[in-house]
Amino acid sequence: MLVSEYFRHLRSVIDTCEAITVKEIVEDERSDYLGFFKATLYFHDGTALHVREYVFTRFGVERETYVYHYQDENNNRIVIYDNTEHFPDLSNFPHHKHTLKNVVASSAPTLEEVLKEIMQLKR
Repeated sequence: MLVSEYFRHLRSVIDTCEAITVKEIVEDERSDYLGFFKATLYFHDGTALHVREYVFTRFGVERETYVYHYQDENNNRIVIYDNTEHFPDLSNFPHHKHTLKNVVASSAPTLEEVLKEIMQLKR
């Protein structure tokens, strides 16, 4: 898959989320298969999701690094998913989730999964 195709997929996922009111997206295609996707997605309640993915797509989608940082209207963290290698004792290292109270092992969620979780939090 070309990185441009993957970026189109991410835009499609974002466009299908009706709760997003404003989006700022930067796509950096460094080659046919390597790229950096950055977005800030603002929701109707003032919360925001900051998205960063550095991907290699030649043999499928490999997210070398990712961060999904969801915060409230006062810029306080609600939840962060990332694969920064700073919690080596977690069972699914390097994938983890920062909650309000702690850091827990997690899967490597997709943008679509993170948006679904955010929509559930808003209920």
